[in-house]
Amino acid sequence: MTPKIPGTTISSPTGTQNFGSAGPADFAARWTEARLAYPLYAALAAQFELAPLPYAAGELPPARPTRDVFDRDLQWFDAIDEKVRAFQIRQLPPETLNSSEEALRAFIQRLLKRADKTTADRDKIDLLLVQYFALCAPEGLYREEIKLADVARVLQPVLLEADATSLDWCEPLDRILNTLEECHSLRDMMEHGLLEQGRLLKDAAGDMFYDPAALVAFCRFNFTLRRAFIRMLHADLSAVKSAVEVLDASGVKSVDCRRAGFSAAESTTKIRYYAENWRQPFHKDYTETSVSRAFEQLLALRADLEEAVARVQGHESSPAALSPSASPNVHAAPPMKVAEIRSGAAVASPTSAPPMDLSGIGEPGPERISASPKQPAAPGNPAKVSADSAATPTGAAEVEKCLEAIWEQLIAAPPSRGRSMSTVVLQDTKVLLSSWEVAAFVAEGGQEAEDLRRSVVARALLAVAMDQRKRSGEQGALASALLHARGEVSYFQGRVEQAKRSKNTEAAVNLGISTKRLLSTIEEAEKLQP
Repeated sequence: MTPKIPGTTISSPTGTQNFGSAGPADFAARWTEARLAYPLYAALAAQFELAPLPYAAGELPPARPTRDVFDRDLQWFDAIDEKVRAFQIRQLPPETLNSSEEALRAFIQRLLKRADKTTADRDKIDLLLVQYFALCAPEGLYREEIKLADVARVLQPVLLEADATSLDWCEPLDRILNTLEECHSLRDMMEHGLLEQGRLLKDAAGDMFYDPAALVAFCRFNFTLRRAFIRMLHADLSAVKSAVEVLDASGVKSVDCRRAGFSAAESTTKIRYYAENWRQPFHKDYTETSVSRAFEQLLALRADLEEAVARVQGHESSPAALSPSASPNVHAAPPMKVAEIRSGAAVASPTSAPPMDLSGIGEPGPERISASPKQPAAPGNPAKVSADSAATPTGAAEVEKCLEAIWEQLIAAPPSRGRSMSTVVLQDTKVLLSSWEVAAFVAEGGQEAEDLRRSVVARALLAVAMDQRKRSGEQGALASALLHARGEVSYFQGRVEQAKRSKNTEAAVNLGISTKRLLSTIEEAEKLQP
């Protein structure tokens, strides 16, 4: 049973409120709430073509409706609630989403009152509460440590029983935020799997998520994560620009940036332009994998550039492990503007392209991949993949050859730092591996390590095929690698769900991130097909 939320009314099994025993005051309150929320519902319906608008643009529902209008319009609201998703809400222009505290509050309260709330409802409530906090919190809180009492106080108008009590089962959120304080780059956040850990806790919460104290705790977590994400994004962009300046000053005019998807001799002028105008995909371009790919490309570019800087300066380092605080060539990130955190958008530069949509950090995007499941590989030597797992269009021999090439390079030059990234080169193609992926090759491990090796091989084969397609135009290898990768994705998604059910958070987070990277590579590869 869904916990009682402050301000809720009796609900029917279908999710719409049942006012069979309600009086005129209840009808009036429900209509007032819907009327306040209407501009946001209308914006979503129009932008995503969810349903025709019941009123002309700019008009509101009547203040005193007839019973027919009352029933018709509330059915329209319910229909939009069923269709809209969190990723669509966060694509609304900030001037629309933040235009009215009353509208945002009414929208949230409508969702809280829905019976039998789905995961989609939870994601929307999760997003909208942090948006409400960002809109209504005093600016002084933006640069201070956020406490549960601060969040409860700001959310009180929308959560009448907002509770600052610390719940034992929400304690992992504090551990995640403690780790967040040690991060200096988006790469650090990704290496620790912080977004995925928070999402897994939400998934495990079930109906407990709607406890007022839990809603306050998750709102605090989301806001703190959003603020840190924007700060670290600025630091990464600043690091890229700083590295370009160092290279220019040293007379280097081109850089090998194939790891980031650029050419083997990309001009520093083009790289600087890319950094100054960088933005996250949004609106019609948005999928979870396209967003992940955008950040991965930025971080890979930083690694490429800092590797080039290290060569110029005549010393070797682990460029992907460098942090803004550790690198003398990285300028401090510019201070964040309140508007960036409030809107969830970080701007690359004052004159850059449209802002990046970061309002829904940690929220899932639409599903894209569905393929026939594969049977798990049998445990074995860390450098081997079973015949069953390799029975794909790519061919067992090629899979085995790729895996052994990766294993040999990692064994020959193991990473010097516990959580540093590593790069392997396959047929002149650079592939970046995370620490847990490296460990799956160089350390003893069972089924979890084998799954990670399979994910790396699928991604590497696809990356090599993409480079071949770009150089020669040959389509066969890319088509085979895509078939192999799609089949592997289905298997990995099943393994992640199994790890979640087993409460194996580390395995679920690590394989989940590796699977997302494979999905983003698939998305890039599909663009190269005719």
